[in-house]
Amino acid sequence: MPVMTDIKIELDAREVVLALHQGKKAPEAMIGETRDAITQSRGLVHPRALYEWVRVVGVNGDQVVLTQGNGTGDASLKLGPHADLMAGAELALVSVVTIGGEIDEQIDALNKSGKLLEAYLLDSVGVVALAEVGRAVREYAEKEAASRGWGVGASLAPGSLQGWPIEGQFNLCALIPLEEIEVHLSESGVLVPFKSASGLIGMGRGYGSKKVGSVCRFCMRAETCWRRKK
Repeated sequence: MPVMTDIKIELDAREVVLALHQGKKAPEAMIGETRDAITQSRGLVHPRALYEWVRVVGVNGDQVVLTQGNGTGDASLKLGPHADLMAGAELALVSVVTIGGEIDEQIDALNKSGKLLEAYLLDSVGVVALAEVGRAVREYAEKEAASRGWGVGASLAPGSLQGWPIEGQFNLCALIPLEEIEVHLSESGVLVPFKSASGLIGMGRGYGSKKVGSVCRFCMRAETCWRRKK
């Protein structure tokens, strides 16, 4: 199973702070402290992406039907009312990305020692770092689609897309061996280490876009997200 490890992560303190303050200007002192958190994160962040291509049979109501390349037969993912976002797909990229658990261990240690702001900033840096790993996967999907003359769909994920609850990770993650990147699912369907994320990207001749899209308008947090309001 392919594992992507050569992932370059570049973090900008101002961008991290912008996310923390939901797009509003933040004090310069906060930017300096965030730079310190970025420095502290080095050696704690271990970016990895596990991925697999699966063939898309089609969309049946609220489900997308896939055929696994390992000969184990069809698998269905219940995406809900927006399953049609996969209607143009011929292949799908299933992925799980992580930055490992060391950063969370350090965050926990900081919280226990009363360094709450330092822990908060380090946690925020970790979230942005994980997003950078996800970006690398999206760019890989775009490159692969371009090599075939195809387009790509949006990046979909359980717990984000309306109608696809977090429990959907059980079926999605069953398609790839999480243990290869030392990730597992909790009983409630949460990926562990916590700074991990799963995703599904369709590609095929049925898509017109060359860039992996967003499903912000269908996100469970669409009404409260500062990025959409901005």
